Amino acid sequence: MGVAKRDLAIDVRSGLPEGHRDEGDLTVTAVFDAEAVSADPVVILATPGGTYHRRYWDLQPPGRTGYSKAEYLAERGVVFMAMDYFGGGDSSRPADGDFIGLEVQADAAHTAYLAMRNGLEAGTLLEELPALVNPTYVGIGQSLGGFITMIQQGKYADYPAVGIFGASPLVIANIRDQPDWDSMSAQERREWILEANAKTSGVDELPMYSGAPRENFLGIFHVLDVPDDLFNYDKEHCATLIPRYSGVDGMTPGLAQPFADQIDVPVFLAFGEIDVSADPRGEPAAYPASPDITTVVVPNMAHMHNFADTRVQLWDRFLMWLPILQSSN
Repeated sequence: MGVAKRDLAIDVRSGLPEGHRDEGDLTVTAVFDAEAVSADPVVILATPGGTYHRRYWDLQPPGRTGYSKAEYLAERGVVFMAMDYFGGGDSSRPADGDFIGLEVQADAAHTAYLAMRNGLEAGTLLEELPALVNPTYVGIGQSLGGFITMIQQGKYADYPAVGIFGASPLVIANIRDQPDWDSMSAQERREWILEANAKTSGVDELPMYSGAPRENFLGIFHVLDVPDDLFNYDKEHCATLIPRYSGVDGMTPGLAQPFADQIDVPVFLAFGEIDVSADPRGEPAAYPASPDITTVVVPNMAHMHNFADTRVQLWDRFLMWLPILQSSN
């Protein structure tokens, strides 16, 4: 049969705040090989970074092969659920999107997780798969998706393990010059980030749903010598919008830390050698309740890991980590 891909729209309205439940689909692409899925498979629910479509997990640049993390893992028996964050990609984009911060996105991701888990275990979510028996669910997130995963796990304890890729609950480094955060009130921080994000986007006032010009992040999203075709593929096929207050939350130092403090399961931390952590080796300190923390720093890799020439090094290392979770589940 080979690898199959199915697009889904998951209704997450029940997880949204009251007064904001008129629309609420969260879009997902399931990537799997029915013949490779075992009786007790790993199911990965993956959320991309800010301004990135769920397509980030299934990159298909023309003329190139081997850029899809979803396909790589599906070929090895994993059921990979590539998710948009709420308000991004093909998900619902409410007319009044200013209620969508990171915690709302985590609530939506939790609601989607419950729906997908129930459907997979009942055998009703994907017609090609029978009911899954004893699956192991793992939540992973890249960049902003890492914060969503942190908050979801800290709040709901959905997963027996999580993977955080290119996200730090401590402080975000290397994106732009940083102010003296300690001297600023919470409101002053939010105003500064709104203004800085507007400037980065080339506008006077950040719109409710905004993007991020990739040229402004060359050298952090990608290595400086990224091939033109890959860079253009990112701009043309992977870019999406983000609710502006999600972006503010994602840039606010320490906002996700109270949730990271509550994570008491194994954590897989991954960074490129060019990334947003000031000290990747110090990141485990942000997860004081976790009993088992793996930290991987990959050379010749920037913040958007799946575009890097060294991406398979990271994928291999992550794949090696998964059986430990299954044996303890």
